[in-house]
Amino acid sequence: MAIRNSWGSVVKGDDSLQLVFFIGKIVNKENKDTIAKEKEKYMDIIEVDIEEKYENLAKKSISILQWIQLNCENPKYILKVDDDIFLNVNLLKTYLDVKNFSNSIVGCKVKGASPFRFPLSKWRISREEYKEDVFPDYISGPAYVISGDILSKLYLATKKVPYIFLEDVYLTGICRRHINAIAVGHPGFSCGYRDQGPCGGHFRYKITGHHYMPEEMERMWTELNDRWYTCPFKHSHWVSKLKDFIFYFV
Repeated sequence: MAIRNSWGSVVKGDDSLQLVFFIGKIVNKENKDTIAKEKEKYMDIIEVDIEEKYENLAKKSISILQWIQLNCENPKYILKVDDDIFLNVNLLKTYLDVKNFSNSIVGCKVKGASPFRFPLSKWRISREEYKEDVFPDYISGPAYVISGDILSKLYLATKKVPYIFLEDVYLTGICRRHINAIAVGHPGFSCGYRDQGPCGGHFRYKITGHHYMPEEMERMWTELNDRWYTCPFKHSHWVSKLKDFIFYFV
């Protein structure tokens, strides 16, 4: 609801935009009933047959690409974002309109990252899973834009490229390299850590920020749209659980 009431509200006045929330498999009956009611009311929730856990993030994003293939007719861009992202959607839309990207994935670009081989690491990738010592350039997972012309090719690449569970490395790095698409870095995209306080004024010249609570998002959206608002000096920090959804520019 915080997203629908804040930056996601732009879809109400623009037929070229579509907001969709993707959720994984729900086991709990109470949660199923709650989601069913919300889905019927807002008609913006898509359920995918993937268990909702960190190790399945890449599988979930692949299922999103598959859904797009079946349900979206020639989208110009797709923006995949985690649900604790704050988005300056108008700034992003202006940027994309000016650049008119093709054959590209855009966001926070990560270069020269090495696989974690330590057995106890949350992000451990064995040499059998990925033999190279350095990952290809990739776009950090909290938010990235895929140009519509490569959606089909990127999805088909997941059928051919050996799977690893690191969603951003796999899709925006390894599979992107497989189809010879370009990784485009932009400093306005957060790289995953909370680098700005919960104040909309910080985002007048920034596209995304990460790790924000629902009440912060709604307040920040109001502040962002108040041209006279200035941010206080102090701010707090927090970390939240990730979930995924996508935002379309058609």
